[in-house]
Amino acid sequence: MRKSMLLEDIKRARIRGKISYKFRPKDVQEKCPGFARSTYYSFLSRHMQGKEYKEYFVRYSRGIYSLKDDPVVNERSLLEFVS
Repeated sequence: MRKSMLLEDIKRARIRGKISYKFRPKDVQEKCPGFARSTYYSFLSRHMQGKEYKEYFVRYSRGIYSLKDDPVVNERSLLEFVS
């Protein structure tokens, strides 16, 4: 599986209420299975605000993240993602 699929899985889990607004890599691992354990931790930390990679996540404290453009909060994005 490609890592970009992990981002889509996280968004889908947020829309379906499987993970909360703020989540840990372990939460994502439980609700979005199919990737190596290390992938969850590295993907979230690599793609948080302030890093050189594309920013998908906001880090609140060590190990606690949320989606930068949360589909549940951003209604227009939610409608595009669901349809």
